[in-house]
Parts: sequence; C-alpha cells; structure tokens
Amino acid sequence: MIDNGETNRLRAIWQSNEAELDALSLDAVRERAARLGSAVERRNQREYGAAAIVVVMFALYAAVLPGLLLKLGSLLTIAAALFVAWQLSRRTSRSNPDAEMCDIRAFYRARLAREEYMLARVGRWYLAPFVPGLGIFMAGQAKQAGTDGVAAWLFFAALPALVFLAIWLVNLRVAAKLRQQIARLDSYSND
Repeated sequence: MIDNGETNRLRAIWQSNEAELDALSLDAVRERAARLGSAVERRNQREYGAAAIVVVMFALYAAVLPGLLLKLGSLLTIAAALFVAWQLSRRTSRSNPDAEMCDIRAFYRARLAREEYMLARVGRWYLAPFVPGLGIFMAGQAKQAGTDGVAAWLFFAALPALVFLAIWLVNLRVAAKLRQQIARLDSYSND
C-alpha cells in the first residue's frame, strides 16, 4: 500500500509552482517525465513486494489457523493481493523508450493523466478487493476470541477501516494534485 512518505515524495515530483511551468523547456519536461517514471517504477516495486508479503502471510494463516472463516478469509485476501498486483501492472503508466522521438509534453501529460486516473479510483481496484477477505478473516478472529457479536467484529475491523480510509484519502489528494499539474501543463501548451 502506498505510504505517506512516498506519497509526499511523489507529490513533490509532480507539483511545481507557476513560475517553473512558465519557463518549462523541453529538457525540463523530459526530466520531469523521467523522474515520474522512476517514482512510478519504485512505487510499483514496493507494491509488488507488499503483495508478495501479503500472499506469504495469509498462506501461512490459511495453513496454520483453525476455523473455516480464518482459512476462507485468508484465501480471499491472497486472491485480492494477486488481483491488486495485476491491476497495478495493468493500470500504471509505463515508460516509453521511444519518448525521445515523440512529443515529450504529450507523453508526459499522458503519463500524468494515467496516474491520476488510477489514483482517483484506488478505492475500487485497490481497496475494495480486500474487503470480503479481510471481513471474513476478522469475523473468524472475533469467533476465535469467543465473541460472535457485531461489536467484536467492529473491534477487529476498526483499524483496517481507518487504514483503508487514510489510503483512500491520500490517493484522492494526490490525484487532485495531478489534475492541477495536468491543467497547468494544458494551459502552458495553449499559450
């Protein structure tokens, strides 16, 4: 999952003030596109690593923990991690070795737009797939704790819900910053 430190770093790369955009040369756009590509690549590697850790942890849980709910929740969480890794690979912007020969501003804008689109919808493709598996897993935790009530399930669900909310809000904020960057780039291109 995307952490705040990396989000701040990505935001710093994507943001710029008006004065910088007014004097944006092709070399500056090329440099920003390269930095964006590097940041996206590092983020994706971290995300794939996190997915691998989730798969290993929940595979162990499925093998070791007692109870059908814990096993089923673990297997659904593994499926969610694999699905999210696939979605990240499918949705993320990729570098283009031929970018030097094309309109670098259009290339950079397209990469920004693709990242914005992906981040603005992170709730659907990144967080939502985990909800069923984690919900069932937490119901299994509540049952193992000896309480079958809704209050126990809510207790186990509170922390993941807060983490999901934070991830969703941070990604929406970064997507809004990217929209601003795209609008500034568009206004510069129209001048």
